[in-house]
Amino acid sequence: MTAALVRFFHAVAHQRRFWWALLFVNAVGSVYGFWWYRYQLLETPRWQWPLVPDSPGATFLLMIWLALLLAGVDWRRPGMQVLSAVAFVANMKYGLWTAVVLPEAGIKYGWEWEFAYLTLSHLGMWLQGMLFAHYYPPRPAPAAVALLSMWFQDLVDYWILMIHPTLPYIAEFLFARNTAVILSTLWGGYLLVRAWFDRGRRAT
Repeated sequence: MTAALVRFFHAVAHQRRFWWALLFVNAVGSVYGFWWYRYQLLETPRWQWPLVPDSPGATFLLMIWLALLLAGVDWRRPGMQVLSAVAFVANMKYGLWTAVVLPEAGIKYGWEWEFAYLTLSHLGMWLQGMLFAHYYPPRPAPAAVALLSMWFQDLVDYWILMIHPTLPYIAEFLFARNTAVILSTLWGGYLLVRAWFDRGRRAT
């Protein structure tokens, strides 16, 4: 990674003008995402609605975190730590989940325009989750909460309530489920391991 790119990512993570830009982008993405889920929501009992929109839910949480940063809230506060940990892991997980599941379906059954733009936009989710997790790493307890929340969502989506995102082809169910569990463990575990080692460095 070049020094210029490192400086750019550092600026995105720390400068308010980029926070405003990302706040707007995530707001637009969240609104579109909730609209994309409209048919599934209409077929789902209302008490389950908060658990249904996975990707827009992730961007919405990050939007709230950015808004609080812009309002001057310290990112080290316990509530902010939990919010950021869940938002970061959810963006990394669901961003990459879409960027894996849709191309896999496209390769097997043929590409559609929706596959392309959703893959690219969700890669942006993954990137922003990685970026902020690098510069604003949570402590171990919030990181553990994030990992457990991702596993809980997988249980709800693919076993208990079966409210996983609408798949382009039903034959992709097992692949989509396995990818979700792997990514929950991968990114939730990444954040937790990093938080644990950061804890050790803070103690020395």
